[in-house]
Amino acid sequence: MALPIDYESEDYRFYKTLNEDAQLSHKSKSEYYDVKIENGDYVNVTGKKSLSNAIVIAIMTRFNELHDIPLYENFGCRIHDLIKDNQSEMVEYEMGLFITDVLENMRRIQEINELEVTPNSEGYKIYFKVTDINDEMVSGSVVV
Repeated sequence: MALPIDYESEDYRFYKTLNEDAQLSHKSKSEYYDVKIENGDYVNVTGKKSLSNAIVIAIMTRFNELHDIPLYENFGCRIHDLIKDNQSEMVEYEMGLFITDVLENMRRIQEINELEVTPNSEGYKIYFKVTDINDEMVSGSVVV
């Protein structure tokens, strides 16, 4: 069964090249991300929201976690190797390098404008701002 799509939305009509996906939502403090459900069905995102969603998925997926699927070989982010380390500027710097590597390998991203890794009570908050292949700014954040 396919996700419902709003074919009339601006995101679908003008930003189809940014793809579509099931929207993720952060459940609560110290919990996980999950697929957002409304009225008993997945919430579909397209366009710029889909790109932001895809960045969250790429960051939250452990590197090579999906190695059994040829399409996703070498997919994911290495920051999970650093999560248990003591919070320090060096760990933040390394996380930034790993995330930059992930973002540079995404075909839908033209340029990384801003990337900020900051420690918080849940672990780390990652804020990103990128320019997509349509020359539009897309920003978002993820907690790991």
